[in-house]
Amino acid sequence: MDNDAIIRKVRDEHERLREITNALNGALQKDGGNNVGPWLTDVCKSFEHFRAHLIHRIALEEIGGFLDYVVEKRPDLVKQVDHLKQGHARMIEMAGTTLSHLKELTASDSEPFGQARTYVKIMMSEVDYHEEVENLLVTSVFNDEIGGEE
Repeated sequence: MDNDAIIRKVRDEHERLREITNALNGALQKDGGNNVGPWLTDVCKSFEHFRAHLIHRIALEEIGGFLDYVVEKRPDLVKQVDHLKQGHARMIEMAGTTLSHLKELTASDSEPFGQARTYVKIMMSEVDYHEEVENLLVTSVFNDEIGGEE
């Protein structure tokens, strides 16, 4: 896969993750009423889909050549790329922990709707932070490539 194809693939996967995130947020916002069990099942399924795609996207960045492309274009950014890779490991671990917490919730828990939303919100905050850092890195690389100023 050439560099342009790698960049397009990462961009497409980023958009797909955004769509899956929107679906997850939709599941979280549904009114579960007194039916906590079915609501939690739906949220868990949505979160599992999100988690699987997040792992896929991380693999694409790390194994698919995107981060190699960044280092190739800007060898001075190797520390930032390493920081991103550490963030990937944290997000994968955190997504697994979040899923475990969601699966452990029951109707007898205090505020299961609120707890589920909080678990996911914390996870999404980590993803949002990571994407912001990643976007800054990518912008830096592309500014150099097209002759822009930093």
